[in-house]
Parts: sequence; C-alpha cells; structure tokens
Amino acid sequence: MVTAKQVYDMALVLIDEVTEAGEIVPDTPKYYESRAKTILTQLQTELLPASQEPEVITDLTQSLKVADRIAITVLPYGLAAHLLLTEDINTASYFNARYDELKRKTLTAIEPITDVLDVLGGMQ
Repeated sequence: MVTAKQVYDMALVLIDEVTEAGEIVPDTPKYYESRAKTILTQLQTELLPASQEPEVITDLTQSLKVADRIAITVLPYGLAAHLLLTEDINTASYFNARYDELKRKTLTAIEPITDVLDVLGGMQ
C-alpha cells in the first residue's frame, strides 16, 4: 500500500523541492507537511467510490485507501497543485489540469451497453 509520505515526496519532486542528489530539500517549508495531511484526506475522499468510507490522514506514514495506481499517478499532481496554490498560481494551474486529466482517465470504466429496449432486435 502506498503511504501519504510517498505521495507527499512525489509532490515535492514535482514542485522542485529536491536536491541534485534526488533528496527532499532539507529546508522545505514545514507547513507543506501539515497542509498535505488535510489535502490528501480531501483528494483521497474525492477519488474513493461513494460506497467506501474515507479516512482522515493524521500522519504521513498512513497507508492511503485509494488504489496504488491512483495514489502514484493522480494524487501527487493534486497535492502539488494545492501546495503551490498561493505561491505560484501558473504552476498550480498546470498541476491541477494534469490532476483533473488523470482523474478522468482513472475513474472512467468501460461497461457493456445493455439493450434493455431491444433496439437491436435481438442482434446482440
């Protein structure tokens, strides 16, 4: 299971809070981490099926309830967008657009069409 910390670290890489060695910048603003808990709670709830109860993220070591694929591909962009919202609106807008695009792709499920009106006249 992917943890909130893993998604948080991916978001920090997206917003360029990483050293040349690939490590998170030591002086990354501490408020990013505290805001990340609330933001991830909201984003995760948005991405969960309505039948599944959300879970409040109180610690970044918690596992996320969304599927790992969604946690890795979608959540970092949403988190990055929200973290930068008051600091760099243009970059935040880019990340938010990417989040929305990936969210739409991920949540789309292909289901067969059932001909309940027999429009095809039994030709299925």
